[in-house]
Amino acid sequence: MCQEEKFKGSSGWIDNFKKRHNIKQYTMHGEAASAPIQDLSSMRENLRQTLRDYDPKDIFNCDETGLFWKMKPSRMLSNSSVAGSKQSKDRVTILLTCNSTGTEKMRPLFIHKHENPRALKNINKNSLPVNYYWNKKSWMQVSIWNQYLKKLDAHMRAQK
Repeated sequence: MCQEEKFKGSSGWIDNFKKRHNIKQYTMHGEAASAPIQDLSSMRENLRQTLRDYDPKDIFNCDETGLFWKMKPSRMLSNSSVAGSKQSKDRVTILLTCNSTGTEKMRPLFIHKHENPRALKNINKNSLPVNYYWNKKSWMQVSIWNQYLKKLDAHMRAQK
């Protein structure tokens, strides 16, 4: 029988091993592995070459985020323990777009789960300061994205 088979590590031994090797528990966030890091420099150069003939004011970027608008903070300051409650998963999706110089910000895209929410009763959604869309899960869909791109294209064509 080899020595490895006889080994029994106590919880103290495991704690000390983790300290010696700087092993800690981490929470994973975001989409860190979504981009091929090994290709990053060539992809950047390819993008630079593609955009080199454009004026920076004509280069736009957008990003979407989910906003859980009813969710309470998960941490708080208190002098005693505080009971938690089930968190609301009500969300909306928001897409923000602007040019690279920051001089032109497009009207935000807003996706709700209701076509006619009670709060907007008798309000024309075209009068809102957002492009209002809806679907059951408040998620971005290809059909919404395509409509948004058509509006963006029409806006840019109007500016020539």
